[in-house]
Amino acid sequence: MDITLSEEIDPEFLEIVQCILDDAEFKKLNYYKQHLKTTRFMHSLNVSYVSWLLAKRFGCDAAAAARAGLLHDFFLYNFGEKRDTKELQAFYHPKVAAQNSADRFEISEKERLAILSHMFPLGPLPRSREAWLISCADKLCASSELFRFQIFLAKGNRVVVSPT
Repeated sequence: MDITLSEEIDPEFLEIVQCILDDAEFKKLNYYKQHLKTTRFMHSLNVSYVSWLLAKRFGCDAAAAARAGLLHDFFLYNFGEKRDTKELQAFYHPKVAAQNSADRFEISEKERLAILSHMFPLGPLPRSREAWLISCADKLCASSELFRFQIFLAKGNRVVVSPT
């Protein structure tokens, strides 16, 4: 799978997340739908970008916000698939995403906790400013996707994913 990124995307952001974007397992998120017609890959990339922008604006750890935002939904199954748990998806998937992220990438404790708390108020209380930003960015991006508004990196072919 090839990912073509527009020159409009800030190179500073790309430098932070490129190793994740290049990962073969992470790229598989493009095969899963999220919020109607968006892919989980595009949703995660948008959450990452919004989190990074907000973190820079508010003097937070922008790298942690970008990385945890990108990894917050790093789980490779469809929402409706049977799982070994009866735990609701809203509570279960952050744990899977945090574990997958820790297994696949070197993530900080701040990043892990941000991934775990991104579903607040349905999950744990965010413990850092970055975690709060990711939780808010996730809700902003999910809302825009549900109403089929293309925002940030999803609009104007800023990111094009194609099979290799």
